[in-house]
Amino acid sequence: MKLIHVFYFLVISVLFMSCREGVLDDILDSIGGEDEPDEEPVSDVYILVQSVGGVRNATVGAPTDGDVEGDVTLINQQGDILKQWNIPEELGYDAELQPDGSLVASLRDPNTAWTFGNYGGIFRKINADNSVEWEASYSDENYIQHHDMEFLSNGNILFLAWERVNAEDAKKAGFARGHELYPETIVEMNPMTEEIVWKWNSMDHIVQDYDPDQHNYGVVADHPRKININYNDRSEQIISTPGVQADIMHANALTVDETNRLIYVSANFFNEIWVIDYSTTTEEAATSEGGSRGLGGDLLYRFGNPTAYDNSAGEQMFHRQHYPKLLPSGNLLIYSNRVDIEQSEVVEVAISRPFSLMSGQDNEPTVVWSFTDPDLFSARASSGVQLENGNIVIGEGEQGRVWEVNKSGDVLWKSRVSDVLIWRAYAFEKDDPAIEALGL
Repeated sequence: MKLIHVFYFLVISVLFMSCREGVLDDILDSIGGEDEPDEEPVSDVYILVQSVGGVRNATVGAPTDGDVEGDVTLINQQGDILKQWNIPEELGYDAELQPDGSLVASLRDPNTAWTFGNYGGIFRKINADNSVEWEASYSDENYIQHHDMEFLSNGNILFLAWERVNAEDAKKAGFARGHELYPETIVEMNPMTEEIVWKWNSMDHIVQDYDPDQHNYGVVADHPRKININYNDRSEQIISTPGVQADIMHANALTVDETNRLIYVSANFFNEIWVIDYSTTTEEAATSEGGSRGLGGDLLYRFGNPTAYDNSAGEQMFHRQHYPKLLPSGNLLIYSNRVDIEQSEVVEVAISRPFSLMSGQDNEPTVVWSFTDPDLFSARASSGVQLENGNIVIGEGEQGRVWEVNKSGDVLWKSRVSDVLIWRAYAFEKDDPAIEALGL
């Protein structure tokens, strides 16, 4: 009998004689046979990046080399430009690709009196053929859209906005610092008519323990669903900066769950994610009653920083954060910038529903997955999105980089795609309707 036949006879004999699971794999490894890979392969997806401040000097089909013409660019992982939108105005940060191939973008109002922060104020829908379908505005001397928006299934836009509160009214709300405020509102607007169809205002849900003569005076820890108007993690840093000191909350992102009528808001200067009932009417949203949960516009839930509402239970999870992305599982994926340690982290949390928010109890969610790397850090912007295979695409804002990592924490690739700040990196499978609508 030939030697090779003897060898295979012995292999088969071992398999039959042994009941130990995995022997076949061990033998195949020992003789150089192929085994299944331990890691997910690199995903074949397209990536939309919004370059804030503009990037230049490249053409469609050419590698970016950190220098892409146009504010919004669709690229592949090799850095080839597949589609770019050249927008004359500066981005108000967010621009989102829609299933019909159109781009809905927030742009900076060139005529606004607001000169700080990441303001927008103008919305534009740009069709796949680059024609403009509509344009709308939410900007005047007393309010302006900023940072983030969502284009809803009903054709309306949901967005964050600052709304000016003069110093006298701020004092009546128990604000301790004696200047005007620009607190957060959330607005739903019909872009065709500019009609406001729904609104939530943070000033309707304030508690404070500074001025006992005001109606909202109370023990902050006893009111976890209220917002402490005098909490601001950046107060001492920004108090001498004109204009900026009035931005006490600095919400920088929102995600809407239209099915369950919920809004998730990243309150950056509170180091928290807030959950708001979107099932209310505008009238109910200004109170503590109404909506499908019966709590009106009070916070249904909050997490990330128990000290923001004087809660002694639970540990702080965030120090600055962006983009609470809702996953199909119901979990949330958040980019935690971690400015305090200068090393960012992407965190997936599982939130118990119905929401529970109790004084003196640990209300923080369970962390089910996280990723960090000594080379991952951006103090501003940034995002994490999950692909169909479970891998995570990370947009590292200040570095202009995109990463892909798997759930085992392996870095599959990373690449610098812009020489300026990128707001987020949205990932699209190649069979996504938006990609097909663009003819790619």
